[in-house]
Formats: sequence, C-alpha cells, structure tokens
Amino acid sequence: MNFTMTPTKDQITGERIDRLMTVEIRPLNGGLPAGYVQPMYEVCRAHHGEPLSSLAARRLGESLSKNDVVFIATGAGTPPNLPQGETDGPVGAAVLARALILAFDVRVVLVTEDAHLAPVAAVADVINNELMGLGKDSPVSTACFPLGIEGGREVASALMHEYRPRAVVFVERDGPNKEGYFHGVRGDCRNPEDVGHVYLLAELARRSGVLTVGVGDGGNEVGFGAVRDAITAVHPLGAKSHAGHASGVVTVTATDVVVSASVSNWGAYGIAAALAAQVENIRVLHYQELEHRLIEATVNAGARDGATSRAEVAVDGINWEGHTAFVELLRSIVAVALGS
Repeated sequence: MNFTMTPTKDQITGERIDRLMTVEIRPLNGGLPAGYVQPMYEVCRAHHGEPLSSLAARRLGESLSKNDVVFIATGAGTPPNLPQGETDGPVGAAVLARALILAFDVRVVLVTEDAHLAPVAAVADVINNELMGLGKDSPVSTACFPLGIEGGREVASALMHEYRPRAVVFVERDGPNKEGYFHGVRGDCRNPEDVGHVYLLAELARRSGVLTVGVGDGGNEVGFGAVRDAITAVHPLGAKSHAGHASGVVTVTATDVVVSASVSNWGAYGIAAALAAQVENIRVLHYQELEHRLIEATVNAGARDGATSRAEVAVDGINWEGHTAFVELLRSIVAVALGS
C-alpha cells in the first residue's frame, strides 16, 4: 500500500476491493493482449492517489441525500456482433443502482441508447421487483438517447433539466476520441451517427458542478479522458484507430472519478462493496443468486457476451460461476471490514 499517512479502515478495505476487481482473467485469445489491466489501473490510481472503489463510494456518499436522483449510464456494443449491447455494463449499473438506493434512499435513472434498452430495462425490472419486496416502490427507471449528436444534445439537456441529478455515473459506456469518433478497445471505429451520445451528460454535469464517476475496462469508456495520455501510453496495441484517427481509441470525455477494473461490472460492484463497508450494511452489496439472475436477464433480453458475441450467461468471456464467486469474495471483504 502506498499511503503517506496511517490508512483508515475504509482505505484498507478499498485497497482489498481494488486488488480483487483488477484480477485479470479475461480470455487470452481474440481480445487485447494480456497485461493491460494492471497498468491501466495504476494510471488511474496515480491520478487519484488512493483506492478507486472507496474514493468513488466516499464521493457519492458526500454528494447524495434522500430522494436525490442519480443517473447511471450504460450500454456498449454495436451490430452485427452486439446489436442489443453486451452483458458487461447493464448488470453493473443495476447492482450500483440497488446499492445507492439501499444506502441513501435515492432514485436512479438508468440511461442508455435505444438499441440497448431491452437489456437495461430487464435489469431495472429485476432490481425493482426485489426492492419492492423491501417496501421501496419502483425506484429505478430508464431513459434513452437516440442515435446522432443533434438528438443527443436535446435529450441530454432535457434530462438534466427535468431530473437535476446529484451524480452521474457511467458503467461501460463509450466516449468519443478527439475527432469525435467512438471506438472499441481493439481499434474498431463506430460512426458518430450510429451511436447514442450519452457521454454528453458528463459534460453538462461537470459544467454544473454535479459529481461524475466513470467505470471502465479499456480506456475507450467515459471517464478515461481524465488520464487520456497516460492510458494511451500503456495500451498494448498502441491505442490505434483502425480508421486512422490520429488521437486513437481512448476517449477525451473525463469524469471527476475514474474507476478502472478488469471487467466494468466488477468496477461497479467494487463501488457497491465500498459503499456497503462505509455505511456498515452488507445488504447494500448484492449476492450470488441475484448476480446470476441479472446476467441471465440481459441475455434473455438480447444482450451477448462482449468477448465472444455469444448469447450465453457470461460476461467478458468469464462464465457466470466466475462472476458469482467474485461477488462472494467481495462480500467476504466487506464482512471482515464490518467485523473489525
């Protein structure tokens, strides 16, 4: 641990969560070369100077009060391989929504683009059904962006005006490069008119002094603009755009806090775990059976594994059993923190 002063219990817990969420077990073939996860995390860690999960949790706790609104934006992937998006993103957004509601009694709007609505709405339904059993009346709703920047500007402005969120979080949501083009982490380019410009919420929020948090696993996602040059320098493929854009694949869209994880869902779970420790309530973090149910709900609604493009109950090439085991390890970290 690189703490200049005696670390607090929250910092120690955050350190443990961060180490777990950056375990690299994504597939060895077909994606990025191995060895990117830790350098990317170290860039973000150096930028913030403390564990990322506990930092994000603390900043959210400082910003939120009962009945406040939080936007959580998600949804990644385009046709033909991922026509309704991937399983990484919506599940993490739903888990974090649940955590924020249980910790602070806020309302959450899951924001996505039209093509990704079905999986996002599916996880919102799962969370709402569970929370209604706890006496909370459908606190998660959804909102959609159309394709293209002009429609995106209108929707972003309207959503910020209508809801006046106190925090805007992005979980596995692509942002544009300097030339305004969107990329997958391996360099494939997406036409700006074929993408929902959800990242505009980050720009409006930061202008208004609203907390922004970005969670990602590749550098092309909203948030990494805060550390863009350093992320580009450690990218194993040089962050090059297959379309020849000089600025490469790393986004220019920054957030106040950027959380880098091996899988974006895991970054969101890490924040939820840190919240559970900070508010001293392990129920704030979800559990194994709910993890499986959420992944399954996205697949049934049309999402696919982002690593394999298969319609199977998996995320980033890791089977559901791996993800439920990850959740249980997080719960162990929180349980130890609460018992100390």
